[in-house]
Amino acid sequence: MLAMVGDRIVNVAISTKLPPKKLNHNPMQHSALKILVVEDNDALREAMLAFLQQQGHYVRGVPMAEDIDDVTGGFIPDVYVIDLNLPDEDGLSLTLRLRAAQPNVGIVITTARAQIGDKVLGYESGADLYLTKPVDSRELMAGVSALGKRLRTLGQNHLALLLDLDRMQLSGPDGKVELTASDVLVLSAFVRAPGKKLERWQMAEILGGNEAAPTQASTMEMRITRLRKKLAAVGAPSPNIKSLHKVGYALCVPVVMQ
Repeated sequence: MLAMVGDRIVNVAISTKLPPKKLNHNPMQHSALKILVVEDNDALREAMLAFLQQQGHYVRGVPMAEDIDDVTGGFIPDVYVIDLNLPDEDGLSLTLRLRAAQPNVGIVITTARAQIGDKVLGYESGADLYLTKPVDSRELMAGVSALGKRLRTLGQNHLALLLDLDRMQLSGPDGKVELTASDVLVLSAFVRAPGKKLERWQMAEILGGNEAAPTQASTMEMRITRLRKKLAAVGAPSPNIKSLHKVGYALCVPVVMQ
């Protein structure tokens, strides 16, 4: 049984039905993805499945496009790895269909077609990555890792609160609340700030006050308390704004502005 030659993926046989028993704590790998490999070359498909499983991912493999529906009933892929020369449907056509049906899914094309025109067609069809065979395992690992980061970011944004600057509204899973002008100024400043942190002098500047004024600290705390209540009202978990002792405040929940 073969596994690797250098950094090239070669023939190996494994079961495609079992999830990995143990995650490989690779620094590039933060969480397991569900990956479906569509490759008609049995040996190459098994080799790729073995490698991806060793990286801690949940894998399945099929030889033809028509077999995808049989797998995805109980296994919804985060990433598809697709060979272009499939026996029943061209990989470009499959890529187009998958991208139309699942706009955010990761799609990796693997093929021996190395001409620039073929690569352009691949990307125009909706591929995120176009890898030429023999696939270098390091490139595959880096590409899948990057797709995983993108998918996690999309998931976080899906759960994020929405700050509508024009309507001065904040919306979340529990509804909407109206914001005052100062609420919008402070919340948008948090979103734009590095690390979503604002120091007290920055808060004072945003609110048009003087940090050294005797009443400034209590006014600032009052505004933060009011903003915390509004964040909680739309479904933000606690703590949604954290006090940083003698420094300022930090926004602890994802907020997307529009």
